[in-house]
Amino acid sequence: MNMEITERIRRDEWLKALGAENDGTGDLSADMDEAEREILKAARPRAVYRLMARDEISIPGYSLSKHLAGCEKVAVMAVTLGIGVDNIIRKAQVTDMALAVMLDSGASVLVEQLCDDFERYIDERVDGYTTGRFSPGYGDSPLELQKAVVSYVDGGRRIGLNVTATNLLVPRKSVTALIGVAEHPVEGRLATCDECVLREKCRLRKEGKFCGDRSE
Repeated sequence: MNMEITERIRRDEWLKALGAENDGTGDLSADMDEAEREILKAARPRAVYRLMARDEISIPGYSLSKHLAGCEKVAVMAVTLGIGVDNIIRKAQVTDMALAVMLDSGASVLVEQLCDDFERYIDERVDGYTTGRFSPGYGDSPLELQKAVVSYVDGGRRIGLNVTATNLLVPRKSVTALIGVAEHPVEGRLATCDECVLREKCRLRKEGKFCGDRSE
């Protein structure tokens, strides 16, 4: 399905992505406005999901298995901004690296916003209770899961989403995720720092911040 962008790119999240969350928009405001105009002009957001039985899908990793505990079904989802956004970022990397960084971070925030919208869309249509979304590469879930997830939703044919030999999504500004569905209330589970494959390199952890459960 084609998606509509219903709100501006969230400035607080964008500043956080730029590492400038404590500075306010300040002198960045005009640059962010320019980058936003380019992103919204280039974006052609599309999304797809498929409801599957849990035993039909691959669930590698302890953290994903725990997230889906108690769920009989799984909604497999994928969202992309389209190749046009990749193209403007690539062009800016040659001519204006500061703009390229601004475009890259803004596009990442936008695709997550659209994922939030699409997650609500799915939640309204599935019969049951849902967890939050869980993406390949999070916690100890291997990035190699991308290929299976994209194949489940026929991403290449339906929304132009493919996976490289190194398990990266193309277009780059895309997200895949799994959402647990159950007949009873479920909350899912955030991965712990100890389970995360990025625990030794994590910038948030070094700053004393956590994206999930801080338990070791």
